[in-house]
Amino acid sequence: MIFLFRLLLLLPAPLVLADSSSNAVNERIPVRKAEMEVHWKVDCAGSWATFVELRDRAAGEACTMPAELQRQLQLCAFIYQPPGEEVTHSYPDYRAATGTGGGEGLCQQAGGREK
Repeated sequence: MIFLFRLLLLLPAPLVLADSSSNAVNERIPVRKAEMEVHWKVDCAGSWATFVELRDRAAGEACTMPAELQRQLQLCAFIYQPPGEEVTHSYPDYRAATGTGGGEGLCQQAGGREK
């Protein structure tokens, strides 16, 4: 009986010790960007080079981006320009290329209209 009483007294202890203002649940797991590329089977440098070639070939006219390239660039945007983080200019602007940053996309998706 004493054991049960002690157990009941200790159960709320983790709740009291937990920091209610902690944002630990919403933090991103620290993973290197190269590891995320491998995990998602994406080559961001290669995808960007393909995009630049496609854009340059269009020579100022609307270019058509294959859906697979669009997806690759969206993943690259998540890796290198995650939501909620400041934009750095050390990486290509994947968001602008895909139109996921709220602006106009630099190409249109194949079979779709310009973003």
